[in-house]
Amino acid sequence: MPIEIIQSKRLFEKIAEQIKMLISSGEYKEGSRLPPERDLALQLGVSRPTVREAMIALELSGLVEVRVGAGIYVISSQPRLVLTPNSKIKGPSPTELLEARLKLEPINAALAAERFRPELLDDLETAIDQQIAENAIGADADRQFHIIIAEATGNRALVEMTTYLWEQMQSSHMWKLLIDHAQLKGLYPIILNDHRSLMDALSRRDSESARSIMEAHLEHAKEIFFDLAAYQSKNGNSDK
Repeated sequence: MPIEIIQSKRLFEKIAEQIKMLISSGEYKEGSRLPPERDLALQLGVSRPTVREAMIALELSGLVEVRVGAGIYVISSQPRLVLTPNSKIKGPSPTELLEARLKLEPINAALAAERFRPELLDDLETAIDQQIAENAIGADADRQFHIIIAEATGNRALVEMTTYLWEQMQSSHMWKLLIDHAQLKGLYPIILNDHRSLMDALSRRDSESARSIMEAHLEHAKEIFFDLAAYQSKNGNSDK
């Protein structure tokens, strides 16, 4: 038998495996509702985004169904998809991708400001106009805006890394379910405002402002993706 590489499980996979065992043992029976994410996070001593990722993994496996506004229900005790590195949860998870972007893209913004060429303003403005037309967070024009900033650094390694993260995000089964469950509707004004603020900092070649604006921008995106209800309450967007 060939020797196989030992894969260390990510935290959300460990949580999913633990809940899968509880389902298999009958602790949570088919048709029953799991405790709310907030309660599970407290019981397990992990963050709500970690629990949310675990629920998405369990849903992809066919064990549970996330019913928006109603809760998480057990629909089977036998997974139709085994949670392995070769399954639909392979690749970086949503939190891993956002964590990587939070490390990388503020560097892009700071370096782009130092090396910014005024003619790029038209490209950024075009991307913003397209964002408004698409009316969606994380769509193609949103990606293009961030890639333009990466390209403005003049560093091909940064461009490649940024492109990789966006490609992973837009092709991920977990991301698609995360967006579906968050019921994201439209382009959030704060995202558009962040992009315009970034344009302003870049045009002034203000490296530190560009860095801090990008950091805040990605934190805003994280709030929207992972804690929409709290974000809406805090920002008065409960109708979105």
